[in-house]
This record gives sequence, structure tokens and C-alpha cells, in this order.
Amino acid sequence: MDAVLHQVELDTTLRSDEALAARFDSFARVECAPIASGESSNSPAYATLSRHVAGSGVLLALARECRAGQPIPNLFFAAIKRLLADEPREALAGIYRQVARGGKPPPALPREFGRYCRRRSDAIVEIVRTRNVQTNEVSRCSSLMPAFGVVALDAGRDLALIDVGASAGLNLLWDRFDYRYSDGSSFGSGRSPVRIDCECRGTMPQIPAHFPKVAYRVGIDLSPVDLGQDEAYRWLQALIWPEHADRMARLAAARSVWLQQPPRVEAGDALVLLPEIIEKAPKSAALCIVHSHTLNQFSERARAAFARLLQSVSKARPVYEVSAEHDRLTLFRYAAREGTLLLSAARSAHGRWVDW
Repeated sequence: MDAVLHQVELDTTLRSDEALAARFDSFARVECAPIASGESSNSPAYATLSRHVAGSGVLLALARECRAGQPIPNLFFAAIKRLLADEPREALAGIYRQVARGGKPPPALPREFGRYCRRRSDAIVEIVRTRNVQTNEVSRCSSLMPAFGVVALDAGRDLALIDVGASAGLNLLWDRFDYRYSDGSSFGSGRSPVRIDCECRGTMPQIPAHFPKVAYRVGIDLSPVDLGQDEAYRWLQALIWPEHADRMARLAAARSVWLQQPPRVEAGDALVLLPEIIEKAPKSAALCIVHSHTLNQFSERARAAFARLLQSVSKARPVYEVSAEHDRLTLFRYAAREGTLLLSAARSAHGRWVDW
């Protein structure tokens, strides 16, 4: 769910207690749901807390302070987790550490959560009014990497890669990571500090044995994340759910790769910046526009304008669009405004599995 442009303004009806309660209930049922049939919840702690928030007028009032256009449960829970990082002796912090080690959420979790939120309400409001949800989940590269391989084979060229809503730009570094899939396939040097393990369902598409060359790589974000700054890094940590210790470790490893050679991420509105960035992309490379958990924070008008922009560019050169939104990844090639679907897959939001 990466940083984005043209945030959707939420009117008062969408921030009523009823609407917010429904949003938290949905978060518990859908986004915190089991990763696969028969498995435990993706986040038992946040599922429990989401249902608790949905039934509490006091907590819903705090959540209502979240910035317009932001995914409210994610931002609200991240704000609390960020504060707890500086207060390790808090009872709630201890519960979070317990579930990070694989323990079940104790019955005291909702009570301690409510107590903490009431005591730290001013600090929570300050964060949710000023911060954005800008996750940079590198494990999403488990489906992005094969899509880039399909682009390279289809075009027969190097890649010109532009990431819309890039946050810190970690996914622009996809070719510096190692990949291991449950079907036995592996990619990468085998020496990267970042190893992405993924359950492969179905048959992976044919892709090159070695990563294609990236001749041009640029990210765009309204507010790029500088991982050289400790607070920016700590906010990305806060956005990771309590149980996901593996994601915390991967983020730390990815930061070490980022610090060696930070990717270029331009600050601004994609609809304003994209034409110039595309114009500078080498004509000899395959133009590939990627967005991951980004368009959900575009307005309907902005999404339509984005689609028109890609189609317009395709009159002069082919454009490949890698879209990783919600629970699907699609790859379209646009040429002379005509779109051709090259790849489609279901995938987990945190990159744990992909169903080709």
C-alpha cells in the first residue's frame, strides 16, 4: 500500500460512527483474514482490536481524526505502534512483543489497548493528522519480479521502470534481492541480504533465468521516504503488523540495500511528473509503469486521468503497466491505445503467495 496522489476526500457521512465501525469490521474480516484455507488469521491481534474499535465510540472518535484519503485502520494502528516503540515498558507493548514471538493475543489485549489510547489520545491524534500510510513491502516483489521478466521477454529489450507511489523506492531495487519459490525455482545472486520466500500456486510464467537489465529506474511519490533518516525508518516499522516479525527483518535488510545506493524518487503528483519522466526514459528500453497498492488512494477522476495518460503515451511507444492492486496483479501492454493482457495472478497483499 504505497504512498500516493490525488487522495480521496472523505465526506462526513463516510466518517460517521456507523461507517467507521463498518470499516473496522471489514478490516478484521478481510484484511486480517487467514492467508490461506485452514491457516490462522493474518493478524489475530489487529482482527481482535478492529472489532473492539468498531464497538467503541471513544476509539472511533480517535480514528475519525485520521487524514482524509488514508486507509484509516492501518494509519490508526500504526500511530499507536509507533508510540509504543518508545514506551517498551507499557503493558500493550509487552503484548505486541508476545504476539511477534508467535503467542496468541491475550484476553487483556482490548482492555490494555483502550487504556493506552485514552491516556495517549493527544499524541495519537497528532500522528494520524500528519502521517501517511506509506508501506514499502518488499515481499510484493515476489509477483512483481516475474512480471518484469515477462515484459523483458515480450519486448526483447532492457527495462525503463517507473514506480508510481514508490514511497522509499524499495521495490525499485527488486533486482538486488534473492527469490525462492515453493516450486523449487530460485532467482538472484544468492548473496543478497534480502531473501523473499513465496508459495507458488499454479505455473509461474516463463521468464529469463537472469534478471533483465534496468536501463532507467525512477519512482514518484507525493512525499518520498528517506530511509537515511531514522524516524522515517521507524514509521515504516510501525506500519508492519505486530505478528509479522519476518517482515520487520526483511525491511531491515532492505534498508541496508537502500543505503548502499538509494533509488531516485521524485517528489510530486504523478499526473504532473509522469509525462516528463517518461519523455526522459530511453526509447531503446521497454517502458514499464508499475504501481502497487497505490490507485486505491486516487480519486475516481485521477484514476481515469492516469489511464488516459498511459493510453496517450502508447500512441508513440508501447507501454507496459504492471498493476498490483488489492488482491491481484495484472500486466497489460498498450500499443496505439490498444491494451493486451499478458499476465494475471491472484496474490497476497504481503507477498507470501502468488497464484498464477
